[in-house]
Amino acid sequence: MLRAVIIGNGKRLSLTFSRSYAPPKTAPAAAVKLDKSFVEEDAEKLATHVCINAYIQGDEPGPKILPDSEYPDWLFKLDLRPPREFEDLDPEKDGWLYWRSLRKRQIEQNRRIQNLKTKFLHLQNSPSMKK
Repeated sequence: MLRAVIIGNGKRLSLTFSRSYAPPKTAPAAAVKLDKSFVEEDAEKLATHVCINAYIQGDEPGPKILPDSEYPDWLFKLDLRPPREFEDLDPEKDGWLYWRSLRKRQIEQNRRIQNLKTKFLHLQNSPSMKK
């Protein structure tokens, strides 16, 4: 609170200034999220069934794991390694993978150049940029 007393022309005037603050805002109560994740702990079920859907209603454990002879051959021939770097690719040997990686790199480079152009747009019209 601030008080001011002003005396002038034989009159006394008293002013009081006060500042009221708004009460602090409280955050609304966060909604409680239900944890729907479920980790199967039954070792026998994990060893004999494919536990792919934890949201199945009832006691159905999911499809059984079959022997390898029951699955197609191409399933075991899938290349699950991470993708190779562009520098490791050869256009003669890797074909479309090389050209796709090259095009992707070109697009990224063009995007970086465009971002720089818009970032320094004010410099493009400056007298020092004119030839």
